[in-house]
Amino acid sequence: MLGALWSLLSGCKPSSPPAGVAATPFNPNAAGCYQRLGKVNPAFQQGYRDVAVLLAQPAPLVSLLPGVVAAHERVLQAGRAAPPSSRLPEEDVYVCCLRDTLEGRVAREVKATVDGDAGTGDRRARLEALLEALHGLPWSGPKWTEQERPAIEKHVRDALAALP
Repeated sequence: MLGALWSLLSGCKPSSPPAGVAATPFNPNAAGCYQRLGKVNPAFQQGYRDVAVLLAQPAPLVSLLPGVVAAHERVLQAGRAAPPSSRLPEEDVYVCCLRDTLEGRVAREVKATVDGDAGTGDRRARLEALLEALHGLPWSGPKWTEQERPAIEKHVRDALAALP
């Protein structure tokens, strides 16, 4: 909704997401990233679409993360090699969208696990495996390690704390 409002006010046309990808950002604060994504070089645009399609697959996220990491590395390599399309910090725009899409996927998977029919022990094991996989992502930098990863992991930690 925020993205649509911003599009209306700014005169920008919202871009349609790839099949299986949420039409609105998970975090409303990321709406601007999705608006700017259409202005960055095509390598980052296509790369985001590719990673978003991977994250939209119905398989457990733990099994998808290695492919997401590999695709992300390819996107960074291609995006950095391509000439910039604008004065925007193109890689930052792409990473903002990726982070938001990943957080949304984690939140949906956590909810599905908690609401599922599995016993408490099985749900706990699934959530712990997800938390371990997220913590093991090979990304670095102070923003990722101090803000972004903890925010994403909080979905899992909160669900674990709420289990009986």
